[in-house]
Amino acid sequence: MKHRILIVEDDAVFLRPLLRVVDAEGYEVRAMQSGEAALELLRHEDFDLVLADKQLPKMDGIELVRQIKAGHPDVAIVVMTAHATVQSAVEALRLGAVDFLLKPFDLTEAVLAIRHAIELQELRLAKGARVRRNQDQFSFDRIVAQSECMREVFELAQSVVELDTTVMIDGETGVGKELLARAIHFSGGRRDKPFLAVNCAAIPGELFESELFGFRKGAFTGATESRRGVFQRANGGTLLLDEIGEMPLHLQAKLLRVIEEGRVAPIGADQPVEVDVRILASTNRDLQREVEEGRFRLDLFYRLSVMPIRMPPLRERPSDIPLLAEHFLESSTRRCKKAVRAIAPTAMQALCRYSWPGNVRELQNVIERAVILAKSDVILDVERFLTGAVERPRLDLSLQFHSAKARVVDDFERAYIAGVLEAHGGRVGLAAKHAGLDPKNLSAKAARYGLRKSGGSVAGGSSADGASDTRPTRNTEPVR
Repeated sequence: MKHRILIVEDDAVFLRPLLRVVDAEGYEVRAMQSGEAALELLRHEDFDLVLADKQLPKMDGIELVRQIKAGHPDVAIVVMTAHATVQSAVEALRLGAVDFLLKPFDLTEAVLAIRHAIELQELRLAKGARVRRNQDQFSFDRIVAQSECMREVFELAQSVVELDTTVMIDGETGVGKELLARAIHFSGGRRDKPFLAVNCAAIPGELFESELFGFRKGAFTGATESRRGVFQRANGGTLLLDEIGEMPLHLQAKLLRVIEEGRVAPIGADQPVEVDVRILASTNRDLQREVEEGRFRLDLFYRLSVMPIRMPPLRERPSDIPLLAEHFLESSTRRCKKAVRAIAPTAMQALCRYSWPGNVRELQNVIERAVILAKSDVILDVERFLTGAVERPRLDLSLQFHSAKARVVDDFERAYIAGVLEAHGGRVGLAAKHAGLDPKNLSAKAARYGLRKSGGSVAGGSSADGASDTRPTRNTEPVR
């Protein structure tokens, strides 16, 4: 598809050869003789670039730039002028023009300026689209969670998104520490700047300093060229120091100095380099114990823990397990091209009973494995995929078989109905639809097991007709 160029020029003698050469380059070109006419055309047609003369009747080129950028921010602009001054050029660029041409200019120069301006604008648009995708993918609203403890995590994180406060995210492996860090970055004012995550546990000790702070050419044997460290590459944005507890003790003082002074000293450099980086850190260690045992600096611990956020393990938020399992079922069936539509209630119960030592990441792997090996459109068994112990139903062997079986069934029904009601915010209609039960039947069972409040409402939720507006938030991106 041809790029569309709009030339705004009132000098017909100058305009004709310019139109010919732009058309010969394969662009679709239109021309207008005034700023007002150009703005009217832009209201009805799309253009990739406007090439505008600064000296126009009535509305000059600078005002035209201002109005185009206000109404059509994605259009690239190049200003032509025979009266160039530093002030006019700076003003045009400040208002959003990509470049300016000083008349008289060679027509080849104009073609190069147009080509450069379009390429630059396309890069900016691509970056903007990437930022918007990241904002959508890593927003808090996309995180799959409804438990109260995760709501508290989100509230803490959202309270610092627009600040440069240093945040320490603590939690077991697989709980979603990096996902939360990305949500903080892409929800804040640095969202269009870099986000870099460096795994401190994966960097060999002898390379730690050069990886973080960079080095100059010739600083050591093998340094054949200069290299920027992660602090410089993240300049203007956010740096996540993942598993910060693995950082060597002798480098912790240097990290503290960088955080406090906003400057890094690359190996072999004569002068430090200014950096503007927001620091987020995460750990699966007990850093306070690490401090007590002399493996982590107390001053660095306090500097990093201005806002501590603890990510709870999956076993502490069982109400999130059904939501996460259904999310992973949907994504796994799409990725694996399998027609698996549901997880059987008994399989879901097994998932809810499991302790999940690998947290959300382990749950994702289990669901994907079950989808790949499923023989029907329903996942019937997941226990063979669980590496740890699953809590088995308690059996009272003092009872006769039928009495013991009835008790196990009662325990299962009570746990299942409580879980499905919690997963659907207490709305009996939605819970019954999910469970494949008649709403009256489910409501009666809820009452039988004491899961309903006085007055007929379901404990922890709404009335039986589902009229409550206190529904749990169903998000779409898993915490892992």
